[in-house]
Amino acid sequence: MALYFEHFLKVVSACGPDARFLLEAIIAGPEQRHEPWQDLSVKSFAKHLRLDETVVSAALSELVAAGVLERCVSPRNGLRGRGKVTYALCLGNDPELADRTYPQHAELLQALFSKADMAFAVLGSELDRAAKRGELNESKKSKESETSAEEKAAAKPERGKHQLSGGRGRLSTRNRLLFAVLLSRSDRFGEVQVGLPELAKLTGMHPEQVKTRLARLMMLGLIRRHIPGLSSKVFASGRIESTYFLNVDALAPQGGIAVHITHDWEGKRFTHADVLHGDCANARAGQLNGLETPASLLRLLMGQPGKVFFLFQHLLYRYASHLLSRHWQKLASEKPIEDAELRAWIDRDFIKAPKPALASEIEPELKAGRGGEAVSDLKDGMDGESGQTCTCIYALAMEIAREYRARFGQADWVEFEAADIRILPAMSDLGYRVITILYQPALGGIGRFSVLHEVERGAVAIGPKTNETELALQNRLDFGLASLPRRVRRALGLQ
Repeated sequence: MALYFEHFLKVVSACGPDARFLLEAIIAGPEQRHEPWQDLSVKSFAKHLRLDETVVSAALSELVAAGVLERCVSPRNGLRGRGKVTYALCLGNDPELADRTYPQHAELLQALFSKADMAFAVLGSELDRAAKRGELNESKKSKESETSAEEKAAAKPERGKHQLSGGRGRLSTRNRLLFAVLLSRSDRFGEVQVGLPELAKLTGMHPEQVKTRLARLMMLGLIRRHIPGLSSKVFASGRIESTYFLNVDALAPQGGIAVHITHDWEGKRFTHADVLHGDCANARAGQLNGLETPASLLRLLMGQPGKVFFLFQHLLYRYASHLLSRHWQKLASEKPIEDAELRAWIDRDFIKAPKPALASEIEPELKAGRGGEAVSDLKDGMDGESGQTCTCIYALAMEIAREYRARFGQADWVEFEAADIRILPAMSDLGYRVITILYQPALGGIGRFSVLHEVERGAVAIGPKTNETELALQNRLDFGLASLPRRVRRALGLQ
């Protein structure tokens, strides 16, 4: 879904972020989405959106130059001085945007382009340093400390200390624009896959500015998780863009969140990516005894850096989320599950498309087979192992789906089969000790936020926390509910 300002190609190519924000607010803001602004002035617009008049004036001038707005000067009828200056959408632009409703995340997007304050607590301002990795800790905050933190958040920064606009927990217009661009391209769970160059192009900011503002959104809890993209020959496209899990519950819950903490603390130390990475390292060193990874996957992944395995695990989570949403009941048994849609998805991610070739360049023996199957079998350059490799990946996704099904299925009074489920990646160094899912719609028998403790094998108890903000910050990081830039984690003494 594109934002409305993106319909104006000249705006996207020539205008800066402030102009793009104002145009979106003019077209689709909650107060004016049914009828256009009339007699819009710099002063009235700045007051309405609580913005600096200089910023508004410059942005409106950019939109006039782009041909989106027209500048009107009222006649003075013989009176001295300059007539009142107002702005309006140019004739012919408005009818194209008659339906001004966002199809998804509408409430949050409309708030971003309105006068709403949009203030959020800065993560780390009330740090509970006693939190232990993966274990649920009681918060030691008191009412006095909460009040103190709010006062500190509202205070001005010390002289010489640099703060971004909105440094008191409030979103600046540019941070709002960036978050809105991410939201507009995310799915119902807030997952979006987009690269830094694309974000820079859409927002009109330099890549380094975008990186800084992404970090700001993390600090305010609006980006739950960030999976960095990378380039690798392992993937069919050669490049996987960064993935962001956005906090679509920032204003109001959109579904539910469930966390499961295992009783088998030692037995769940490693993810599938950990095992793959270890087996590839051993195979490369000639230590072939005890390897669990099939040979075709070893050949695909051997020699790759750790980042590739981390991203590979994320793709497995995507596939497992699909299985949990479609086959919750079937996953309870060990019977094979055939999902043609998932198999095709895995093929697209890992099998390279064949390069066009002249008929004379194709050897006769490769023409054999129905529909050119022999040609297709070699198109990934893995000596014809593409089908076998993708079957192995399918099996790994099935194992993860069954792990999640078994553990959340311990809450057998909850009908998870009635919801769509998305795995929210927890901290990778915890293995499967802690696992987290998002689900929509909300379900009976379980709160909007729940932590399931496996008190003994196969039996769970629901923890007392009813909101993720009640957790210690280390817990939120561990469970995948929040992210902080590495330098900030180090400064706060967090892992």
